[in-house]
Amino acid sequence: MHISGCCVDLLIFPKVMGFDSRSRMSEAADAWAKALENMITWKERQRAEHPLTYLFWESTLRCNLFCRHCGSDCLRDDSTADRELAGEVICAELDAIAREYDPGGITFAIIGGEPLVRRDIDAVGAHAAALGYNWGITTNAMLLDEKRLASLKAAGLTSIAVSLDGLAAQHDALRRRPGAFLRVSDALRRLVADPFWRAFDVICCVSRINIDHLGPFVDYLAGLGVPGVRLTPVFSRGRADAESGLMLSGEQTRQLLAFVATQRASRKDIDVTLSEEGYWGPNWECRIRESFHYCGSGINIGSILYDGQVTGCPSVSRRFVQGHLRDAPFLGIWNNAFTLFRQRETVALPRCRACAHWDLCKGGGCHLFDPVDSDVETCSLRKIGELWE
Repeated sequence: MHISGCCVDLLIFPKVMGFDSRSRMSEAADAWAKALENMITWKERQRAEHPLTYLFWESTLRCNLFCRHCGSDCLRDDSTADRELAGEVICAELDAIAREYDPGGITFAIIGGEPLVRRDIDAVGAHAAALGYNWGITTNAMLLDEKRLASLKAAGLTSIAVSLDGLAAQHDALRRRPGAFLRVSDALRRLVADPFWRAFDVICCVSRINIDHLGPFVDYLAGLGVPGVRLTPVFSRGRADAESGLMLSGEQTRQLLAFVATQRASRKDIDVTLSEEGYWGPNWECRIRESFHYCGSGINIGSILYDGQVTGCPSVSRRFVQGHLRDAPFLGIWNNAFTLFRQRETVALPRCRACAHWDLCKGGGCHLFDPVDSDVETCSLRKIGELWE
């Protein structure tokens, strides 16, 4: 591994981080080189050992909304309800995982669809908490009233991520529900008002609809007292496909990166970060989030889908499914499958594997890969015009 080849010019890193003198930049470049070598070594060790640290349970595909940008093609009906795993099945898997791992080192995240349409997630969460897991949910907050919050709190919920995709005009348009923004805002006020909810934030999917309104949106969240917001660009999956008219252009993506970098450098009242496991190169990495790019899908992150299928993170193509709970327990699949997640060179394009950024990028996020349509452009650097070839 040659870091100078990965980064092209290590002096770029200290320069964008604000070092001006040549000697200080040289010293900083040496420090960066060591840090990046350590990062690559750490990633290789993670790939070899694949310790589970994050487990998603896609509890349902049912939802009370029908959002334009949904990556899961969630449904406003019960047509998939009969295929949903019973809560007892998940509890048994949590028991088995806790016998092999320290549950205190694993985050158990319940997602959907909209997880709050299921009444039994509170009981499953309480079981997870009793075993020692930290558990949380991602929700559109339309059902997050005081009664449900109290139930989740009693079940030991430790974190909540609330989906809010802009101010009223943008959010309601994407959610196809007039008044949705006001409902979510009320839920956020309840979370802010209760000191118990220290670990919560907002997730905002950034699209062509809201890219030009992010400043006022972040100001609004900060005014409510929301501690953090994760901005993630919409990607081609589910209803948010390339024909949806929602995908950001290269110029708009650069606009998003610049906005996040500026907000992180200037704000103290709210934490703004890019929540997208793609590699954005030396001009942007470490300016747009706390840590360097790393996609742990199938390496540290596993998912049990609503019907018992097992995969990496829930955003990856369903063609990457590694097994089913009817055939083997989760840990059996985790320990004996997942080769394509842990050997990214098997799914990356040849030009990707030959790229100077490969050691740091590894093809970007797994959610961008498609094992069937492998010629789809997934290179973040090429999209923003910063790929040095």
